[in-house]
Amino acid sequence: MKKLGTAIATAAVVGVAVTGCSSSEPGDSSSASSDGVVKAAIVTSGPVNDLGWNQGMVEGAEKLEAEGLLDLTVVQQDSGATSEQIAQIVTDLAEDGNQLIVGHSFNYGEPIKGVIADYPDVLFAYAGGFGDVTENLADYSQPFYEGAFLSGILAGDLTASGVLAGTAGFEIPVCKAQIESFADGARLSYQGGGEIQLKPAYIGGWSDAAAQTLEAVNALVDQGADQFTTCGVDAATIEGAKQRGVYVAGYAMDQTPLAPENVVSSIVWNLDEVLRAMITDVEAGDIDPAKYYEVDFAQGGVDVAINPAFADRISPEAMALFEEYRNKIKSGEYEVEYKGGE
Repeated sequence: MKKLGTAIATAAVVGVAVTGCSSSEPGDSSSASSDGVVKAAIVTSGPVNDLGWNQGMVEGAEKLEAEGLLDLTVVQQDSGATSEQIAQIVTDLAEDGNQLIVGHSFNYGEPIKGVIADYPDVLFAYAGGFGDVTENLADYSQPFYEGAFLSGILAGDLTASGVLAGTAGFEIPVCKAQIESFADGARLSYQGGGEIQLKPAYIGGWSDAAAQTLEAVNALVDQGADQFTTCGVDAATIEGAKQRGVYVAGYAMDQTPLAPENVVSSIVWNLDEVLRAMITDVEAGDIDPAKYYEVDFAQGGVDVAINPAFADRISPEAMALFEEYRNKIKSGEYEVEYKGGE
């Protein structure tokens, strides 16, 4: 795998690889690497060691590289990268012969759209999460709401106040659906008085909005929230939960190590399965029209990991309910309602 730093000049993708090599000629976007594997690039929206959104994508791609399916380049960016920077990075990657280029951010869609027409033999993808597919630009679903429903069952058992909160960068469909499903799951297991209350907070930024996220967490705790789910602002939300001594569900990876006494469970996104579907289409030349890649819970795209430290804190009844619905969702017997609005 080649890893490139955050400062990317026009030709940097071609010339600054740390490891690995390729026989592709610059500009030959249809050629594979010398051993026949798909040449692919991931552009992150934050550190590759964030134990969350970005690390999950990179580790998923590395699994496929280990299987001999990818010749992988990773370009680490942060959520403050400009549209012009992303367009230039993606252009450089296409010129370097990458057949699959994934911009792993909701914010990368528009700059990538300005590039795709020049490279019709490349499959581009970005994390829109609502089916924004055009020409050779794919989107991929983020069925976090299915995992959030299960995490919510645990939260409903553990809440003392009956007040649940959700933090997200923006009120985009995937985040809204996740927060709503968290509360729906909690309503199944809650044994307290009254009904579950849900308090969402949309921050207006992603990982670059840590201070605003911490402020929102504090405000929500002051309003009685003692259980959190989080979409795209996970690190700061977990830190806030840790500081205030409340519980939180992790996001995209098992985030127990970030706060072992506060992370009850984590939605785990198996991105190797999403990328595997893309690779299949690249190999078959089936990239225009591009697809909306939906790899859901039943197909192995998502799961939930429970922090072992909570094994004796979650009631047997709630655990039985969790396992019952986990099996029903996996088998297709139960379908979690999507409440993203789009």
